[in-house]
Amino acid sequence: MNRITATIAAVALWGAWPAGAATLIVDRTAILAEHNNYRAELSEPPLVWSERLAQGAQRWADTMAALNRLQHSGTPGTGENIAMWSGANSSLSLMIGNWAREKYLFERGIFPNVSRDKNWTAVGHYTQIVWRNTTEVGCGTSKNGRTDFMVCWYNPPGNIVGQNPY
Repeated sequence: MNRITATIAAVALWGAWPAGAATLIVDRTAILAEHNNYRAELSEPPLVWSERLAQGAQRWADTMAALNRLQHSGTPGTGENIAMWSGANSSLSLMIGNWAREKYLFERGIFPNVSRDKNWTAVGHYTQIVWRNTTEVGCGTSKNGRTDFMVCWYNPPGNIVGQNPY
């Protein structure tokens, strides 16, 4: 279907899912707050919500839930972070926080030389969140019975070879 420039690695988190657990609701205020808190730490301007990106991200989240797998969409010209959670207590904050935790391996440099372990995919979610030139985000969530999926699309995309993340 859609999705991303070869810039971001997928995060998969596993656990046991209780029957009847609620689906994550897309809360643009919470999503923007989470993203923009990490950007503010670096004095980067805040992202704004894009309904166009959110609609595409929602379609891809629904597709991943139907396929029951984490997979990038390959949508040209769009940055993408994807996540899944098969466990209790799923939340938008938890999923975005897991992307941002990659910060501990981040090393300032020119992309793709931005990771202490020399593997940019270990920090690709984090760098997309804080990428200086990214101005918009839109996200979607879906559930297939026991697994939550979350997709965020970014414009312009981050993780561009030869550029400084911020």
